[in-house]
Amino acid sequence: MNLLGGTIYGFQAIFKVLSRNKIYENLCSSTSTTTGSCVEQLTQYQNALTLGIAFFDLPSFFVGILIDKFGCRFVKLISIICHIIGWLSLALLKPGRDYLLYIHCVFSSLSGIVVVITTYASSNYFSTSRAFVASLLAGAGISSTMWFSVFQVLIDNGKMELSQLAYIWLAFGLIMFLTSFLFLDWKYSFLKLPYKFDIHLEVADEEELNRNTLWKNLRSPLYILVVLFLSIVLIPSVFLSVFWEPFITYITGDDKSLANKYTFAYNVSTLSSIIICPINGFLLGYNASKSKTQKFLNVALVETGSWLLNIILCIIPIFLSSNILIPLLIINCLSRATIVAACQAVISTFFPSAYIGRLTGIMWTIVGAVTFVQFGLIKLTEPITAAWKAWLVIIALVVVMGSHLVQVWIRYFKQRKKDLNDYYLKNTRF
Repeated sequence: MNLLGGTIYGFQAIFKVLSRNKIYENLCSSTSTTTGSCVEQLTQYQNALTLGIAFFDLPSFFVGILIDKFGCRFVKLISIICHIIGWLSLALLKPGRDYLLYIHCVFSSLSGIVVVITTYASSNYFSTSRAFVASLLAGAGISSTMWFSVFQVLIDNGKMELSQLAYIWLAFGLIMFLTSFLFLDWKYSFLKLPYKFDIHLEVADEEELNRNTLWKNLRSPLYILVVLFLSIVLIPSVFLSVFWEPFITYITGDDKSLANKYTFAYNVSTLSSIIICPINGFLLGYNASKSKTQKFLNVALVETGSWLLNIILCIIPIFLSSNILIPLLIINCLSRATIVAACQAVISTFFPSAYIGRLTGIMWTIVGAVTFVQFGLIKLTEPITAAWKAWLVIIALVVVMGSHLVQVWIRYFKQRKKDLNDYYLKNTRF
């Protein structure tokens, strides 16, 4: 999960490496080549990254269907092909083969999302601790952002070339193959795991389970809320990933050494997600099995916290100053870890395991579709001093999601009132 999950989110760390390797340098004029600044070249890198992030989420629905139909192992074995294509493309990338940059971003993302969803689905082997396990896995996936920064450091220090590192990551396909048989199962009768999903805390009545259909879960207000909330509130973190390179270059006064250090800190700081995500998962699952009131309170508190963090995340980058960099790194890590862990834990904890693959897939597919707004937002950042326009648009979208938080809190107070009335009636009978 950490090696192969969401590496695409840290791809901006090697933009300067790609520039030194003259990828898409043919788009630059002689003047921009001399000054070391080429907007057209940078735009290609940003577009490839945006497309990769979109394809990291878009196929999730189909991946979920395949998981529910054939099992996690089957889907993960198929994804090894995408893994090979993606990392082989990066290994063979050179001037004249610039298009391989897009192929790498798309196929490595396709492989990565399969790794993520199949790993999330494995949280069903745990019943009482699903929220904690799912959020721990979410943290591992978020922290995979760091690896391209590790690439950057190794390349800048002359230890390895980009192609060599790509071949090493290509070899990790063997890990995918081995873990598919050791930890994942499929629907076929041979080579099955000796243990099954632990669902003893779920609905045992077959008639009630039949009524609890996929369509009913899709229409659940809680599910709709989680999907919309994640899709919109995740925009600031995704946009910051795409916007980071020109942003940090401007703030550091084109000091490449200092910019590289901040980029490394930006990506490596995501390691803290391994701690932050389980904390959120614990808070979300705290006493949730005892009452609906507690369940709704947990959801409301965690999602309200993530909403506030993302509002702050939108405001900080408006001020183009080096003083905001450290707070920005901290808030970015907290906000992304909180929103991803909270939403994934909701799906894993409060919905039947029979539909978890498709429910998770649909959620992330919608997130991927919303990612395409980045193409429009990035145009608002030229010149960099006008980037505040893009952040204002994002703030407006995130603020709108406050209406859904109102719905959650109303639902909590209604449930609390109902429980208090039931308690009063029960204890005042003669």
